[in-house]
Amino acid sequence: MPLITFTGFPSSGKTTWAKQLQAALEAKIEAAKKTNDPGHNYSVIYHSDETLGISHDAYKESNPEKNARGTQMSAVKRDLSRTNFVILDSLAYIKGFRYQLFCEAKGVVTPHCVVQVLNQLDKCLEWNSKKDNPWDEELMKQLHMRYEEPNGDSRWDSPLFTVASGYEGEELPIEAIWDALVLKRAPPPNAATLIKSTGGNNFLQELDGRTRDVVGKIVQHQALMAIGGTVRIDKDLEIEMPLWPVSTAQLQRIRRSYITLNRMRTVEVDRITNLFVDYVNKSLETEH
Repeated sequence: MPLITFTGFPSSGKTTWAKQLQAALEAKIEAAKKTNDPGHNYSVIYHSDETLGISHDAYKESNPEKNARGTQMSAVKRDLSRTNFVILDSLAYIKGFRYQLFCEAKGVVTPHCVVQVLNQLDKCLEWNSKKDNPWDEELMKQLHMRYEEPNGDSRWDSPLFTVASGYEGEELPIEAIWDALVLKRAPPPNAATLIKSTGGNNFLQELDGRTRDVVGKIVQHQALMAIGGTVRIDKDLEIEMPLWPVSTAQLQRIRRSYITLNRMRTVEVDRITNLFVDYVNKSLETEH
């Protein structure tokens, strides 16, 4: 019945989380059958690039990628019904594609949600190197640059649930997903993530302000130096700039990614800048 779209970087852990969700939903359905509760007559259908025969190389050029998205859309259209959960385990990195999926769910009067799997690019590259069927690293970096993050304020990305790969104790919000898709209850504020809240608007303001200051210093440095050099952020904090131009758009994307990863985490305010500087250095090392 409902549509669940997974989105995230290649090798970020999407398939692991999607398979966990599939098993958890099947267990919930079996439990509902015993008591004839809502959801007792549902089934779960799982689709991924692997099950649909889509190769990694399809994302190297626009036409094969369009065909890949067409294959994914056809599978969703075929299986969406009032008795099926359809899980689409894909990159889904283009907001226009997620909008199309939302329209398909809306067209058959069934709810939907988006599950974003968060992970840093360097960790994705590390995990990818250990796979039997690894992605091309340069392609991964390109897809990372192209990624259009979901926005929970957009109806096609809502409700939005986030999980962070590689963090001990991280779990899927099964109950919140079940409530939103089966019982039709909107998730309460901040229930779309399992990460402990950090202390309200003051933290978010600090997170926004301190990361903005770092990006501002990098932009100023590049205006004077063009490429390369060292950006001194604080007495003991430096960013080593690469020997190629780094656009403001790229810096802002790195900043947004860092904010997304940390906006709901327990991070001491005094450590925000230090951690962001480290994140920027690692991102610039891996993105060229």
